[in-house]
This record gives sequence, C-alpha cells and structure tokens, in this order.
Amino acid sequence: MANQPFYHLRPNKSIDRSLFVQTLIGLSQLFPIIDYQYTGFGSYLFDDFKLLHETLNISKMISLEKDSVEYERAKFNLPYNCIDVKNIGSTEYLSELFIEDNSHNIFWLDFVNPSELGMQLADYATLLNILNPGDIIRITLNANPGSLGKKSENPDDLQKVRLKTLQERVPDIYFPISITPENMTTAKYPLVLLKILKNITMQCLIDEPPYSSNFMLPLFSSVYADGQQMLTFTGIILDSHKKESEIEHMLMGYPHNTFMWDKPCYIEIPALSVREITELNKLLPATGVQQQIINKFPFIFSETAEHAVDSYISFYKFYPNYHQVSF
Repeated sequence: MANQPFYHLRPNKSIDRSLFVQTLIGLSQLFPIIDYQYTGFGSYLFDDFKLLHETLNISKMISLEKDSVEYERAKFNLPYNCIDVKNIGSTEYLSELFIEDNSHNIFWLDFVNPSELGMQLADYATLLNILNPGDIIRITLNANPGSLGKKSENPDDLQKVRLKTLQERVPDIYFPISITPENMTTAKYPLVLLKILKNITMQCLIDEPPYSSNFMLPLFSSVYADGQQMLTFTGIILDSHKKESEIEHMLMGYPHNTFMWDKPCYIEIPALSVREITELNKLLPATGVQQQIINKFPFIFSETAEHAVDSYISFYKFYPNYHQVSF
C-alpha cells in the first residue's frame, strides 16, 4: 500500500516472511500449495510475491493497491506476468469477493496504519466467513502501544488512556473482558491483539452443530520490530480435526509453528554487517553458545540482550543478504 517503509531492507520483517514460506513448504506435503491463489499488498516492490512465486511456484496472484498513484507505480514495477494489480482497497475488495467452493487461497492482510485497526479487524472477520477449508490467512497489525497514545496529563494514567483508545477502535463484541491498563505495554500489547484475533475467529467459526464444521488451526505468530513493533498471525482453516494432527506432525521440523494463540516467536535481531554475520555463523549451529556469543560480540549483544541472542540462534539461516547490484 502507499507510503510503506522499505521493509525489504529490514531484517526482522524479512525473517518473518521467510518463516511464512517455510510453513508453506511444510504444508505443501498435504495441500496443493502450488495451485493456491495468493492475495496480498505488493505495493511496488512485491517482495512476498516474488518469494512465493520463486520458491513455491505460486502463479495465481492478486495485489491490492488503493492509492491511484501507487497503483500506477506498482503496474510499472510488476516483476511477473502472473500478478494482477487491482486499484482497490482491501475492505471494498473483500466486500465484493466471491470464493468458489473448490478454490484454494492464501491471503495476507499486511496492515500498517494503527488508527485503522477497527476496519482491519473487520476485513479479517469478512475473510473468515468466506474462506474454504485448507485456505490460509495471515494478518499483520501494528503492535506498538505508543500508537494508542504517547502522552497523558498524568503520566500514571497513560496506560488507561491507551486502553480507552483501543476500546474505541475495537468493537465491543470482540474485546476481551480480561484486558486491563497493565496490558498496554510493549511486551504485553501483542498478546492483547492475539486475544482479539482469537475472539473474532471463535465468533466467526463455530465448530459445532448446526454451524459449519470449519475451525481455525493457528500455525504461528511473530512479534518483530524494524522501527515500529508489529505482530503477524498465520492460521489455516480446517474442517477435520484429523487433518489438524496431520499438519502438526508434518510441521514438526518447523519449530516456529507453535499451533498456539498465545505463544508468538520473537524476532529481535539487530542490523548486522556482512562480516558480523559471517563470524557469528561460524559458531552455529550449536547449543549453549549464548554466553560465548555475548562475550565475543559485546558491541552487538549486551549481557541483557539474551532474547536477541536466542533470536539470532533460532533464525540465523533466514537473515537476509543484501548486495549492491549493477544494472
């Protein structure tokens, strides 16, 4: 969409995208991922589109671009003929969307603007009501509590102000009753958003008679920051609990898939030089090297940066490599 930052140069966003692709590779053992249609927000860079086409050979793709100027820029920068760019926003597109019963779909609602949270959640709910079993849904939301308010006349009331703002943005029927001002912190706010997404999902997909047998299997969620803290949730629609156990078994080799609503993986890797990456990777893979890494690279990881060290150990294979290219 318009005015997006250069996520393709931001390592944590790139790692999150790579984890998504790894999950799709695992799912391709059970589902015809190559035949799925992918719908997302390609902007004019199309990073996720390129990765899905080149890695999984997905060739039915739709990119939504509401801004008319960015739409023209996107058409100019199309990397492949298989991407259909539409000059329309997600809300309008989804309100008119009809999905055939035998079709296969992947949707990534990659949102940026925190002030439009209510509309973003409504788009998510709309999708849940029309997707088929086997369809995959992915949503990215701004998870920075500062977007709910940065100042208050009384500093002690700041978290109360943030909670009030969140309540104004999220419909009452989706808002968890357990949320308190103490949850409006950097560490806890992503978990609040996951609870809201779970509430929406459970209200849209009721896995009991006489309702549809469709239900959501959460695959993984991630919290990362290349500036603003973001949350991404990924799940798959199913109509068989037997298929659920098959998926969990098939994805055992992809540990970022926790199949839980409240256990996101945290991607907290700093920007690194090529030499730093090379030297770090000489120590991996290995167990029990956290302190060794901290001792050898104190200018990257401090004694209090255990989460960042663990994050690099978990995701070092997906750290992006950037090179200057002459055309």
